[in-house]
Amino acid sequence: MKKLILIAFFWGTMTQAQKVWTLQDCLDYAVTNNITVKKTVLDKNSAELNYQQQKNNKLPSLSTSASLGLTNGSSIDPITSDFVNETIFSNSYGVSSSVVLYQGNKLNLQIEKNKMLVDQSSLYQKQAENSIVLSVLESYLQALYYYEGIKIAEFTVNSSTEELKLTQIKYKNGAIAKLELADVETQHAQNQYNVVNSQNLYNQQVLKLKQLLELDPAVNFQIEKITLNDALDIIPDKQEVYAAAAESLPDVKLYDMQNTILNKDLEIAKAGYLPSVSLNAGLNTGYSSTRDFGFWEQMKSNFNKSVGLSVTIPIFSKKQNDTNVKLAQIDIEQNKLDKTSAEKTLYSSIETAWQNAIANQAQQEASKVARDNAKLAYELANKKFEFGGLTTTELAVSRNTYLSNEQTYLQSKYMAVLYNQLLNFYQGKTLTSN
Repeated sequence: MKKLILIAFFWGTMTQAQKVWTLQDCLDYAVTNNITVKKTVLDKNSAELNYQQQKNNKLPSLSTSASLGLTNGSSIDPITSDFVNETIFSNSYGVSSSVVLYQGNKLNLQIEKNKMLVDQSSLYQKQAENSIVLSVLESYLQALYYYEGIKIAEFTVNSSTEELKLTQIKYKNGAIAKLELADVETQHAQNQYNVVNSQNLYNQQVLKLKQLLELDPAVNFQIEKITLNDALDIIPDKQEVYAAAAESLPDVKLYDMQNTILNKDLEIAKAGYLPSVSLNAGLNTGYSSTRDFGFWEQMKSNFNKSVGLSVTIPIFSKKQNDTNVKLAQIDIEQNKLDKTSAEKTLYSSIETAWQNAIANQAQQEASKVARDNAKLAYELANKKFEFGGLTTTELAVSRNTYLSNEQTYLQSKYMAVLYNQLLNFYQGKTLTSN
């Protein structure tokens, strides 16, 4: 039995250790577990509770009361209202209720406003989710870029290893000087260091991604190692992207919702000019030791019912209602300006992503040609070096030229993918790592 438990434990540990996180895994987990997103969910829960409470405010209130009193000396009997000079022991019991019948329609307006606040909190939640999605996408692609850097560094080491072997043979044969061998050994050591540095950059980026996901430090975390294809995506028209973004993203919708809420606040402020009507009712009874009746008999005989209607008409509120209306109107105008600013910010973000997508695609095409030519030149240089047609310095120049072009190509390719994915995001399309 113990063996089975140990096997199950180690199998579960291995399974957890072997989990590879795809981009979609990261996005789904981040949206569910990110702290900022969780806070917006709590804000939405609070808004829903306030909305429910606002509806409950239309219900009548009901309360009960009981009192016990002992008075000695000259006083007024709290039950009979007679003036007596003796010790009085008294009880009183009551039930009261009140309900607002009309308050300038404020209650209904408050209910409508709180319903809008619930809808607005959903938009804030979506905005927080979008923010973490973009951060995770960028971090994930950056990690893939650094992983490509590891492969380039390892390729360089493998090439320089072969170069070092040939150089050592030439040195033993007396074909080259010790200084030339030392240069190759130094370059090989530098290439080995570059592998370690590339791995460190990748590990640091994976750690950043892990922190974005709010993962426990003890969790074994590895991303899916994929290679992006070289195909160029069709870049959509930026006006179409903006139209789709304004329709699907909450960035502008938030201000439309805020405008509706502020107009409701204006209605609430204007309701302050209107009268309010309330209905009150109560049941009361009591007992006094000054009377010659028993407790239950007094409770029955002292029982009374009351009902009342109260009307409050505002006449002069020290200009408070006027001020509230004007403040609400100012808030509406400010929100219009905020919306215009948000629209400009969104358009600027889309314009930037669109221009960068165009530029990086063009750079990708050009750098691919340069990379391919530099790679071919390096391969030919290697052949010449094997047969003694090139010096180690000339081979190093050819290799560095190829690596520089390879790095430029990779950077432009990953940046093109990033900005294309941003354009997809603005259009409400599914994000992918390809």
